[in-house]
Order: sequence, then C-alpha cells, then structure tokens
Amino acid sequence: MQTLDLTPAQFKALKCFRSFLEDSGASPTLRELAHEMGYGAVGSAQDVVKALQKKGFLSIPEKHLSRSLRLTEKAEQLLGVAKSAVGDFFQIPKLGSVPAGNPILAIEEKVGTLLISKSLVSKNAKPKKSLSNNLFALAATGDSMIGAGILDGDWLIVESTPEAALGDIVIARIEGDATVKRLAKVKGKWALKPENPDFNLITSPFEIVGRVVALQRVF
Repeated sequence: MQTLDLTPAQFKALKCFRSFLEDSGASPTLRELAHEMGYGAVGSAQDVVKALQKKGFLSIPEKHLSRSLRLTEKAEQLLGVAKSAVGDFFQIPKLGSVPAGNPILAIEEKVGTLLISKSLVSKNAKPKKSLSNNLFALAATGDSMIGAGILDGDWLIVESTPEAALGDIVIARIEGDATVKRLAKVKGKWALKPENPDFNLITSPFEIVGRVVALQRVF
C-alpha cells in the first residue's frame, strides 16, 4: 500500500484513528492513542498527531474540544474510510452539570460545545430535521447512577423533551433543582429511581426536562 511520505508509526496512528471513528464515532484522546501505539508518554502521541496535521492527514476544526481531530479527505482516500464514518459530526451546547446524586441546582449556563457523531444518538433520539437543535450535553456529577453505567464526569447527551417512557433515564427538575434518574412507577405513581442502593427513590413531584439518549466519556 502506498503510504506517501508517512513513517510506519504515523501510518499506524492513522489506522488507529480510523478504528476509533468507525467503532465509536469519535477520535481517540492523546492518552488513548499513546496506549494503542505502545508509547509510555502522551507527548509522543502528540508529536505524531502534529506530524500528521502538518502533512495534511488530520484536521482539528475545534481546537479546544476533546476528540475533535478528524481524518482529512487525503487520509480517507489513503485508508479507504467511508465518509459516513467520519463526516457526520456536529456540535451541541454544554449546559454545565447535573447531579447523579441528590438533587441540587443544575448549572444551566452554556459552558462550551461538545462534538458528537450522529451515529451516537441516531438509534435513541427521535428523528428531527436538525438533531443539533434538540440536543444538549450535561456533565454528570455523583454516583447515584453507577448501576446504569453513568460515572462522575461523564457527558450525558440529552434530548430536550417533557415526555419519556417508563425505564428511560431522564433529567428531571424538582422545585428548581435537577437530577438524572431512571423513570419508574411505584404503586401506580411516577417516581425517579437511582441506580445505586445507597440512594433513595424520589417520589416528590417532578418535571421531566430531557431524556438521556447517549453518553460520551473522556478519559
């Protein structure tokens, strides 16, 4: 295979990017790339990335966003990557954090944007002409939802909606406070169920403001 002016390490890194994009719809972090390359230092991975950018194989449309590196058309042609695997990214607003613990006031101030792939949410979010207009991201804090795989610091991709089905993981507001829990029904009444036995079921009146449709984790 013709690898143009790439070194073996640079070509291996490109293949690593392809694998991550095809498997998860997101590019690897520098730490993940260093692990895949067998490097002991993140700086070595950073050097490879800079070289690939300089040679026109990687681009970074959003310099301050995690996992925003993308394969260029030049790289796609070299690797035979389908455009559908790398060309479906869009940005959604980060609106601060929501507790995965006892309800406290959620931070509703926009704190940036998150780059995600349509494939990450296409199976769960309701069809919309523009997914990006109906989605936002919240950082989970606390450990009340660890049984559902939601860890402290995870970015929750939330569909803005007042409706949800039994068993959905939702963002709910309780007298101005907010929390993330699973929608449940107990003795015929709606409730918010934690996924950690150390936390209590919430039966107080609440309002659903969104439904969690995906999760993005940054290591």
